[in-house]
Amino acid sequence: MKPTEDVYRKLQEHLDNMPVPFPATESGVELRILKRLFTPEEAEIALALSALPEPVERIHPRLKRTGISMEELERVLDGLVKKGSITGGKKRYSKAMLVIGMYEYQVDKITGGMQQDFNQYMEEGLAKEVLGAKTSQMRTIPINETVTFERSVSSFDNVRDLIKSSEGPFAARNCVCRQGMDALDQPCKQTDLRRVCLMLKGTAKASVDSGLAEPLTREETFKLLDQAEDVGMILQPENTQDPHYICLCCGCCCGVLTSAKLFPKPSEYFHNNYYAVVDPELCTECGTCEDRCQMEAISSGDDHSEVDLERCIGCGMCVVTCPSDAVTLKKKEAETVPPETTNKLYKQIMKERFGTLGLLKIAGKAALGKKI
Repeated sequence: MKPTEDVYRKLQEHLDNMPVPFPATESGVELRILKRLFTPEEAEIALALSALPEPVERIHPRLKRTGISMEELERVLDGLVKKGSITGGKKRYSKAMLVIGMYEYQVDKITGGMQQDFNQYMEEGLAKEVLGAKTSQMRTIPINETVTFERSVSSFDNVRDLIKSSEGPFAARNCVCRQGMDALDQPCKQTDLRRVCLMLKGTAKASVDSGLAEPLTREETFKLLDQAEDVGMILQPENTQDPHYICLCCGCCCGVLTSAKLFPKPSEYFHNNYYAVVDPELCTECGTCEDRCQMEAISSGDDHSEVDLERCIGCGMCVVTCPSDAVTLKKKEAETVPPETTNKLYKQIMKERFGTLGLLKIAGKAALGKKI
């Protein structure tokens, strides 16, 4: 392996220790992605970063052999943050996952080449790792208050309750998935909207401060959700009870949805608490629900539409426009309760990946100020 290739392979292995894997592939597409994000010199510096944010003073000793000064190191790290290659804020830096992380940081600057490599990577291994996790980064919740439910909706599954109870602020940034498909001349078939990634609380403030997002009032946030319902976009918030973001997704651009659709039983890969049912007595088999479904879960039956429960993810898209009110959402018998906070979410994901002992070892290294 050439020296420059070797540093990228080491970086791939370093990133593979994050909560969301960064697996190797036979084609090496993951190395092409890293080459788009890091020069060889930058990759060497990224190898010194931990998963937890650290100041330059703690990172610099790990790079003594390179001869880089602390001032130059800080300059390079700030440049990597600007490129979306690492995470940084308030002069504290850490390595980033590819998703949700480096890929999303390419918003407003993603190229067709990057999107093409990302799509290939999803097909060759990343999708299996992301979707196959026992606890996922995101979940699916019903679209809006106009949906008819068979049973009560928990507050963490009610998007309007989430917005009403949040202290704010709110903001919306462009969708990198749609921008990536635009760069490939394959624009979204669902909507012309692009600023549809909804941010809440500290994430909203940070996104606005960085110039990546537009601030929204609470009323404007509700309006954005109404638009999402009108054009048929699926709500995928962070998989916590108090999410920092809510993605408004479609089945033609979203990496999660498009990848899941390729599996025979997509519903297995989503955290959700509902599924759609059709009342055959009310259904006129007009086809509206079939057209609206992003997961290809609805088809025409003998005399009424039918829902394939192995593909249904309980988003409610089919419910809101049914002219005969034949479709409702039914709550699953066993409710899935998401982790309370982002920290608890990723701690749970890490425990599932590396086991209790592995998590304790990681915590021990972190307590000693070592790179993890």
